[in-house]
Amino acid sequence: MMFGLTIPPGSPPSPPPPRRRRRLGSGGFVRGLVGLVLLLTWVLSAAAANFNATVDRDTLYLGESVTLTLTFEGGRPRALPPLAVPGARLEGGGTSTQMSFINGVTTSSEAHTYQLTPTQAGEITVPAFRVDVGGQTLFSQPIKLTVLKPGAPPAATAANNGQLAFVRLLLPKQEVYVGETLAGQLEIYLRDGVVNMKDFQLTPMQAEGFTVGKMTEGQHRSARVGNFNYTVVPLPMTFTAVKAGTLTLGPASCTMTLLLGPVNFFGQPTRRQPMNLSSEPITIHSLPVPRENQPAGFSGAVGNYELQVDVTPTNVAVGDPITVKVQVSGRGAVDAVTLPEQGSWDQFKTYPPTSTVDLEASGLGGTKSFALTVVPQNTEVRELPPLVFSFFNPEEKAYHTLRHPAVALTVRPSAASLPPPSLPNVNPVPAEPATNRPLDIAPIRVRPGPVAALAAPWVARPWFLALQAVPVALWLGLFAARKQREHLANNPRLRRQREVDQLVRQGLAELRQAAAANQGTEFFATLFRLLQEQLGERLNLPASAITEAVLVERLRPGQWPPAAVEDLHELFQACNQARYSPHRTATELAGLADRAAKVLASVRDLPA
Repeated sequence: MMFGLTIPPGSPPSPPPPRRRRRLGSGGFVRGLVGLVLLLTWVLSAAAANFNATVDRDTLYLGESVTLTLTFEGGRPRALPPLAVPGARLEGGGTSTQMSFINGVTTSSEAHTYQLTPTQAGEITVPAFRVDVGGQTLFSQPIKLTVLKPGAPPAATAANNGQLAFVRLLLPKQEVYVGETLAGQLEIYLRDGVVNMKDFQLTPMQAEGFTVGKMTEGQHRSARVGNFNYTVVPLPMTFTAVKAGTLTLGPASCTMTLLLGPVNFFGQPTRRQPMNLSSEPITIHSLPVPRENQPAGFSGAVGNYELQVDVTPTNVAVGDPITVKVQVSGRGAVDAVTLPEQGSWDQFKTYPPTSTVDLEASGLGGTKSFALTVVPQNTEVRELPPLVFSFFNPEEKAYHTLRHPAVALTVRPSAASLPPPSLPNVNPVPAEPATNRPLDIAPIRVRPGPVAALAAPWVARPWFLALQAVPVALWLGLFAARKQREHLANNPRLRRQREVDQLVRQGLAELRQAAAANQGTEFFATLFRLLQEQLGERLNLPASAITEAVLVERLRPGQWPPAAVEDLHELFQACNQARYSPHRTATELAGLADRAAKVLASVRDLPA
């Protein structure tokens, strides 16, 4: 916008205003000072360069690999240093750059990653590397790696060294009694950076002298060990000592595959690391239950229990059965609880009890129910004597005896025990004398009379015979359908092949819809999912495990036709390029959809 002043005609021009010298006020001085400080900070930050070498963990097993990262900050190296590590081999990984602007300061960093694989067990040292960055000569610090033999337990300080994963076996105490149940727990620690784990398998634990209960998975939690944050996966289980002496529990060994970041465009981890982990063994002192003050009816129950008894019926005859239901519930190995012999039940005939067990989810206790059948032998029985149950409490280190009071009974004489009833003397009734009655005999017909034609029976009619075939045909159809279901249930590969075929047909329709709508992101996400499903079915792998790297590893030369492998590589590369440029024309997407349909059809016909 312009502002002007109109001068009337004939008026003399106005004299120019006098010039004034501009003075720098306090606000301008502060702004200038701040700009100078920011300029100096930028110059100093640009001049200061940094170089360091790091590994993702410093303890590993022989055959595993670690990631070696060379990071340059404040400048780019003139040339990468020569990399050589005695006792290990290095393979190039990749390069990434990052720039940030914080508080007016621009910083840049460049990272080069390598896969370092030891070739021998023991201590390996990654030497210091020398590099020229922006005219400055910088050195990294040497790194020491501990390489363990396969199957060897990790060192006690392995967790403090920040390894990717380790396991611990925990017990509440190390002194138990024979028959006592302990609540143990195996904990798996996964360091930050581990996205997930798969193919977890726990080898049978060395637990001589113990019975190991069912293992469950508890609530995950976070913990800090040393200088690193870990996700803890607890696996509670129970241990019951079955003999006395000094026993060793563990080590607990397991194998797994760690899925490591970063994730790709489709949110899947880009690295996999197999692990073989073992815990430290634990020494347990198992003590026999004391003999002092041991009750006479003690049957070996160890724990803390309660007793409930129900007797029905209470009004019976001699020889009639009485059902006695006994419930022993509490904390301990309830499945090993047995009822002792009841010495005061000599006036009853007893039968061996039946039992059922209902364990808690933790396995530390539950309820065991017994059903006894007793039969009174005479009418002199007035009650069912008290039922006695004794157990040893390991927490109090003392015996306890539970006693259910006697139950009053009414026992009547049975019919078999009564004398036979006397019959009254009844005069017999004289029989009525037989009279000679003439027999009615029908006369013989001389002529048979008119003869009528009889209809054919149903069994000889065609429609009746055809009707009998309906149940047979229905039975054969149901039998064939059942055999088909059993065949699919026993052949998971065939079942998965049919499911994948249906998924691919639906996915190809979605591909063409996305191509017609020119939706590039949805198109390539669907294409990548279809490639994963079809290749996973052919290679017998989970669909989520299929990547281009797996394709290179599993499809060795000569296994599949080179043309099919090349087409698959091109489709994977198109999906990877879509991360950066998903925009394609509808015509290009439609052509790519037709090509994907042909490639998926050819892969389906390849040998599994």
